[in-house]
Amino acid sequence: MCLTCGCNDAHKRMGENVTYEDIRDIAVGNGQTVDETLRVLAATAASDRTQHVEEYERAWDSGQG
Repeated sequence: MCLTCGCNDAHKRMGENVTYEDIRDIAVGNGQTVDETLRVLAATAASDRTQHVEEYERAWDSGQG
């Protein structure tokens, strides 16, 4: 998709990215709207960032390539 890579095509399946459909399916599974799910995701990341600053600042290597 490009909720994550920056191509602005939220429905395009490409690489290890998240699509709108992925978020929609997660929202359905949690009994939420897509907007609610995105708000929860952002709020959770903001909270976690304060506890794990180094994890958010570091560029990660998956070790797969």
